[in-house]
Amino acid sequence: MRLAVFADIHANLEALQAVFADMDSRRIDRFMCLGDLVGYGASPNECIELVRGLKKGNCVLGNHDAASVWLYSPYSMSKDAQKAILWTMDQLSEDNAEYLKKLHQKLGMLDMLFVHANPYNPGAYRYVINRKYALRSFAAVKSRLVFLGHSHRPVLMTKKNLFQVAFTDAREGAVLDLSRRRKQIINPGSVGQPRDGDVRASYCVYDSRNNQVEFYRVDYDYQKAGQRILAAGLPRFLAQRLGKGI
Repeated sequence: MRLAVFADIHANLEALQAVFADMDSRRIDRFMCLGDLVGYGASPNECIELVRGLKKGNCVLGNHDAASVWLYSPYSMSKDAQKAILWTMDQLSEDNAEYLKKLHQKLGMLDMLFVHANPYNPGAYRYVINRKYALRSFAAVKSRLVFLGHSHRPVLMTKKNLFQVAFTDAREGAVLDLSRRRKQIINPGSVGQPRDGDVRASYCVYDSRNNQVEFYRVDYDYQKAGQRILAAGLPRFLAQRLGKGI
């Protein structure tokens, strides 16, 4: 099985369309979205509908998704994020809002677990970006592979022993071996708002036959996505950051 895993679309239609076009060339069998379809960007309905339209796809609930339907407080977010969420609430179609409400916080498949932010307390949406929270995540699961997003940075975390975690930044075109039986946490990076200094959209493909994960970066028209944000009256910073990868 070749499973495409992607996260943090954030209503960026141009990025999502580019990623889906790239996936068409990768012989994908199934799709998994790790949440945050909405927030920050100006195309929430279009992005939800594209993900909903995947015939062999599934999705978990992200914090921006939850906030847009009052399952999580937008007032715990930054001011720019709040403004984008409140705007998104007014834009969402009834069907798309119901779709978000029905998403689960985590899903399992074979020896894999899928969650937006962390597996030990998925509704709190804490980042897994250091040793402390990686070890806490490993301890909370039996699954060999955990796929999560939220930080917008592609990375592989490997549990070496009870107290150590190895972090491997996933560069463009990286193919990382997962054949060792140690637990792994895999973050595919962000489709719609990368924060690792690379403006290109990011996603990964897990190949179960070869037991490896492949990381990909995809060019897209971030200027057009930024223009949509400005035309919608959303904060200028949300458009500017797309051109900086921050």
